[in-house]
Amino acid sequence: MATELIKIDEVKSILSSFPDIIGKNTNSVKKCNEAGQALLDTIEGEGMNETIDQAAADYLKKVNVTLKNMDERRKPITQIFDKIRSFFTSQEKEIDPKTPTTIPGKLAAKRNEYAKYKYEEEQKRKKIAEQKARIDSEKASYQQAIENNLLSYFNMYLTSKIVELQDIFSRLTYANFDREVIGITVFQTDYPKAHFDKFNEEEATYYISQETKKEIRQNVLQGKYEEYAQRYKAKLLSIRQDLIDRVPSKRKELAELEQLRFANAEAAAKAEEQRKQREAEETAKRMEEIKRQEEVARQESAMKAQQSSIGGLFSSAAASVAPPPTNAKVKEKVVVLHQQGYLEVFQMWWLNEGQSLPVEELEKIFKKMITYCEKQANGKDQKYIKSQFIRYEADVKAK
Repeated sequence: MATELIKIDEVKSILSSFPDIIGKNTNSVKKCNEAGQALLDTIEGEGMNETIDQAAADYLKKVNVTLKNMDERRKPITQIFDKIRSFFTSQEKEIDPKTPTTIPGKLAAKRNEYAKYKYEEEQKRKKIAEQKARIDSEKASYQQAIENNLLSYFNMYLTSKIVELQDIFSRLTYANFDREVIGITVFQTDYPKAHFDKFNEEEATYYISQETKKEIRQNVLQGKYEEYAQRYKAKLLSIRQDLIDRVPSKRKELAELEQLRFANAEAAAKAEEQRKQREAEETAKRMEEIKRQEEVARQESAMKAQQSSIGGLFSSAAASVAPPPTNAKVKEKVVVLHQQGYLEVFQMWWLNEGQSLPVEELEKIFKKMITYCEKQANGKDQKYIKSQFIRYEADVKAK
């Protein structure tokens, strides 16, 4: 193959002329520069005029002829060097992994395809794991919210009934005592199922479906009526019994106040005020106890929700720290989808790098665009950029 592209005898013959060609070209360069320097010395001494300008024009024509002769003399040698370089580079290209048509290139492409497949599968796995973690977390949050709302709904009703029962006791007077005290003994202590069934508070969600929410809600409500009914009955029975136990002392206290009212109305009013204050404090204490129990229940609910979401958190963490595909290097590549995208690419580059580069470097980068603007300025319509940051200079050359 080597002898087909490069004939060794031809190479030897051409290279044998190398010293002679170097000598002739070196001599041409020397004579050309000597003649040119003589003209420059004349210009330095006498300045430019039409005669010297014509002599310089004739000299430059001869320079072009000399360049053509030098090029013709060295062509056989440079062409053989080009052939040698082309031969070696063509050999290298035959096994270059970066060339898609070579065998190594095809193998590299297969590896890249496989690495991309593994990377995409890993991204899918991470996306699924992250979505599952979000769903699990929202499930726990939703369940906690429903439990808390239901608890508040129940406690609000329980509180209203305790206040109602306590008010009956507080409103007892000497005159209405026998009639009103019956309200305490017959006060209903069963939690109405109708009230429980009216609970309909809801919470907004983003990841879980309506079917899932319905299932969670049913699980929360299951057995809750029986639990709340038991709590409701125990609390009201306790308070009712406490008030019934205090009925005799209440009767005696009201009778004493009635007698005191006849003897000293002012003292009686003061004693009545103290009684009301004392009973109000007792009611407030009972309300605080209910709030404390509700807070304990909320904390327990929050802890259960946190435990339920731990699995999701671990899944999310595992997805985020999962190693990339084996033997794969992942780089983000920009794919511009519309002409407008190039302006946004330029903007990012200019803000982060371009504006800090020296003018000489920017001139190289924008060479093609500057050439276009120069063509517009030298065209038939002569379009110019009007800016304080740009000026046009005439580039004058002799014909």
